[in-house]
Amino acid sequence: MQLRTTVIELFSTFIRFSGDRFDGWVSDWRLKKGMADHLTRADQAIQSEDFWALYWHQRWQSDISSQAEAHLQAYLQEPCYWAARRITERFVQGQWTLADGFQTAIAHTPSILKRYKPDYGSSLSTYAQTAFSNVIRDHLRQQHEANICSDWGLLRRLSQAQLQRSLGFAGVPQTESAILIWQCFRAVCLPDPQRPVKALPPPTPDQIAQMAERYNQQRVQLSPIPPRLGAEDLVVSLQQVVQAARAYLAPPIISLNQSQFDQAGQEQLDTLSSDDSPMNRLLANEAYAEQQRRVQQLEAVLGGAIAALTLADQTLLQLYYRGGLTQAAIAQQLQMQQYQVSRRLSRVRQQLLVNVAQWSQKTLHITLDSAVLASMSDAIHEWLQRHYQNTAEDLDELGV
Repeated sequence: MQLRTTVIELFSTFIRFSGDRFDGWVSDWRLKKGMADHLTRADQAIQSEDFWALYWHQRWQSDISSQAEAHLQAYLQEPCYWAARRITERFVQGQWTLADGFQTAIAHTPSILKRYKPDYGSSLSTYAQTAFSNVIRDHLRQQHEANICSDWGLLRRLSQAQLQRSLGFAGVPQTESAILIWQCFRAVCLPDPQRPVKALPPPTPDQIAQMAERYNQQRVQLSPIPPRLGAEDLVVSLQQVVQAARAYLAPPIISLNQSQFDQAGQEQLDTLSSDDSPMNRLLANEAYAEQQRRVQQLEAVLGGAIAALTLADQTLLQLYYRGGLTQAAIAQQLQMQQYQVSRRLSRVRQQLLVNVAQWSQKTLHITLDSAVLASMSDAIHEWLQRHYQNTAEDLDELGV
């Protein structure tokens, strides 16, 4: 993959795939012009991608600007690409492609921007790469659960709330009849306790007849009263419910070749606002400087905490974050059980979290709750990845 080298490229170009491979960068001339204008007006010394990432994130937060989101969409192309590539290479075979993963993850950019907290010291690109990875993993888990179930197993495992959302997602205006059919199915088709529910076989003709009879008796309780159903009609209705559930739980992937920004419609980006006032730049400069100061403080806290770890714990972190080894590989190398590696990693991360939490309370006066601690834990994980990656690159440059 050819890396982008200038700030203008970082905030104005988008990945183009050829099949399932990176094919190049496509420049959006409106974003390119907008970014060039901003750089012309800005201090010449401001050429840092971190500065502009923070600047556009602040603009996006203040007015949900389409211009700011477009620049950030361009900026986050690389973190999303690497997250998708890492997961598809390690965990996925067959139907799921790199382009699928990229497309699925990049669609979550607005929610990732919303959750990003610069005060925690993590850069946007590092945070986003972890967040994109989580998005893809969650999607794969949901898809896997849906795919490994038979149609009837999936129907059996659905909750009524999931069914309601699936029907709504499919655009079914009146859901009461479909829900009653599903309730009849659950009442008649009971799973064998000796077999997994996901492998539930199709209902027998006798069971279908029982479902139809049950449905026709209970349908009069609905308003308006739906028509009677024969056995064949009931099976067709159940299959439609299955299709709606699969579409909701594992939505299909739409072609990546569709433009992310409408080239033919209203030229939203032609109306790039020129409200880049000196005050905006001043506030962005101050926020950037403050973030960098906190990053340095956080690095000092974590650096000191790592130095205070035992040599064995430091080795464990190096193997996991610098070496990129799995817990199983580490267990084999250190001649221990995998669960012991997992527990030691958790304990070390918890120890680092305590250090950062105490520093945050004392320095930033942050009130700690479960959500804040979870975000801190994510930030520490990202910092460890960046810290050991940079260390490895430094050693490579020195030829060590």
